[in-house]
Amino acid sequence: MTIRHNVDARWAGILCGLASAVIWGAFPVVTRLGLTHTALDAYDITFIRYTVSGVILLPFLLRHGLKGLGWQAIALMVVGIGAPYMLVVAFGLAQAPVEQFAVVTPGSMILFSVLISAWSFDVPLLRKEKAGIALIVAGVALVGYHSFASSQASPSAYLIFLLGGLLWAVYTVSSKRFSTSALHATAIVSVFSLAGYLPLYLAVRGAHLLQAPSWDIGVQAVYQGVLVSIVALFFYSKSVQLLGPAIGATFAALVPGAATVLAMLTLGEKASTTAIIGLVTVTAGMALTLLRRPRRTSPSSAH
Repeated sequence: MTIRHNVDARWAGILCGLASAVIWGAFPVVTRLGLTHTALDAYDITFIRYTVSGVILLPFLLRHGLKGLGWQAIALMVVGIGAPYMLVVAFGLAQAPVEQFAVVTPGSMILFSVLISAWSFDVPLLRKEKAGIALIVAGVALVGYHSFASSQASPSAYLIFLLGGLLWAVYTVSSKRFSTSALHATAIVSVFSLAGYLPLYLAVRGAHLLQAPSWDIGVQAVYQGVLVSIVALFFYSKSVQLLGPAIGATFAALVPGAATVLAMLTLGEKASTTAIIGLVTVTAGMALTLLRRPRRTSPSSAH
């Protein structure tokens, strides 16, 4: 019964991870589209994202409360994938093409998640998992070399995307360690991002956003505020809880392929040969990490 439960939980975690990856695959494309083809900037898109998701999830959080979460846990989760994370990656996407974000941020997040998990939890990795993570690191490093060696790439954006990966990893591990449920973690991030960012934005920008076309605002509101911040984050949080932070994080490696293809179709961005090689390497590492037999020791070991 225990083994069957572990297998079912693992497949549920995989399906949740795939669902989040599909939605997040379009995130850098929609964000860069808003930054480069509309009057919106990083501050506006961040405001739209967390105003919508925060308002939607506020009743849930008021009804269920903090469930014992301390301010340290809340701060780590919000900084990890809330408004600070959104601002960081948006600044990067304003400087560099989607392909650079698509490889560097998800790939580095997996590396950082493994390192933080090894320090926070005593969770050993199998040989295949270590090999898969090594491939992911190699792919990210290849794109990094290209960023600093090529005059067309953006070294500063590469470093920004690395910071984004670190922040995302902080959330990945924190949501596993502190959160009581996937939806609760999602509500914490959205509502507290709204509470912290809304006053600052209004104080500096005022009614600036009202000058933008309603269609541009609506697209970002639906995608950023509902699909990315609520739906995808819920599935991702659930995947991390079922599989563990080290393995659940590897679904982010599906984001590069989807994002690169969508950028070619919608933004007309052509991926460089280096980026394609890095993308294939990172994706292979993700597959190698996931394709393994579940452990048979105890329910807690089915990560």
